[in-house]
Amino acid sequence: MIPVLPITYGLGAVMVAIHAGGAYLGLRGEAIPRTPGTYISIYEALYYAAMMLLLAGSPLMAPLALFAVIHWAGAFAYYRGYLGRLSTPRRLKLYGAYELVELGFIFIIMASLS
Repeated sequence: MIPVLPITYGLGAVMVAIHAGGAYLGLRGEAIPRTPGTYISIYEALYYAAMMLLLAGSPLMAPLALFAVIHWAGAFAYYRGYLGRLSTPRRLKLYGAYELVELGFIFIIMASLS
C-alpha cells in the first residue's frame, strides 16, 4: 500500500468537483471562463505531477504524464485566449465527454491510493 496523507483525498475531491462541473458545463455547450480556467488547469497539472510522485512505477504513470502535459498546454491555451476563440457548442460537448472520461480516471487514481 502507498502511504498517503489525508490531504491527498481532499485534493482528489477538488478534482472530482472540477471535472463534474466541467462535464456539466461542456455537455450543455458552455465553457469555463478564461481566468478561472487558467488557474484550474494549473491546479490540475500540479495534481497530476503530485500523483506521478506518489504512484511512481505504477501502470498509471503514462496516463498521469499525458494528463499533466494536457493540462499545462490547457493552462497556456486558456491564458492566451486560444480556447475561447476555438470553442463551439459542438466542441464544448465533446469536451464535456472528455471531462467525464477524465473524471473516471480520477476515481481510478483515488482507488489506487487506498
